[in-house]
Amino acid sequence: MEVDYTAIGKRVKQLRKERNMSQEQLAEQVGVSVPHMSNIETGKTKFSLPVLVGLANVLGVMPDVLLFDQVNPEGKVRGMVLKEIASQLTDCTEVQMLMLEEVFCSAKKILVQYDRQLKGMQED
Repeated sequence: MEVDYTAIGKRVKQLRKERNMSQEQLAEQVGVSVPHMSNIETGKTKFSLPVLVGLANVLGVMPDVLLFDQVNPEGKVRGMVLKEIASQLTDCTEVQMLMLEEVFCSAKKILVQYDRQLKGMQED
């Protein structure tokens, strides 16, 4: 599988702009040079896993958001949902994050129970 560094670079640039960051600020926080950051955003260079993790941390997203179209076609819906969730969480406080975790876990339990009930009704 070939990694599409151009697509990743476009997402990095878009996220950086959404966060009102300059290339210089992002490069400094990630720990790379400004020319290297420019090359990442244009897809002219490959970068290491630590740089990918640094970009994700500074931009406040999961690494898979940056790697979105590298995911298997079966995982595209999951990727889109995770990207949207990550986007919604970017400006949450720590308390809000903990509350949302509780809401998510509760909703997941209800969905599992519903699926079991539905499966039981179909078997009858």
